[in-house]
Amino acid sequence: MKVIFFILLLAASNSLWCQTIDTTKYLNDSILSKKQLYVNKPADSLFKHLKLTIWSDGNPLCLGYTDTFYTKELYLWLYPSDEFAEKMYYHLIHPLLVVTFKDTIAIPRSYFNKGEILDYYEGWNKYKRNFWGKFIVADIRPSGIK
Repeated sequence: MKVIFFILLLAASNSLWCQTIDTTKYLNDSILSKKQLYVNKPADSLFKHLKLTIWSDGNPLCLGYTDTFYTKELYLWLYPSDEFAEKMYYHLIHPLLVVTFKDTIAIPRSYFNKGEILDYYEGWNKYKRNFWGKFIVADIRPSGIK
């Protein structure tokens, strides 16, 4: 029984490895090599061309008690939809696209509260896309991929 489980686990991890390589190849070939199409334009142009699912967004949130949060970066966790469940199950590293904006963005901390526009628990949605999509992109870089 243990041998069968090990073989299934090995086959699943091999499949995930190949899918991660495909994701990496897509990001390098289709997004990063054409970075000039997205830099100095609203982030919405990048969002429209992504063929991968944006599962979640995030920022390097600074802890503190100020009423306003300032950032120049948006982290986008990307998953092809068929990989998501398996990757979450095995806790593998996910590809991440870091979008740097031209200007520092001031965001009221209340936007991160439950039910608000940037609510962490809501995942990526049209409201977040509209919010982030209007800011001008300065750079795009990958993280979590080789």
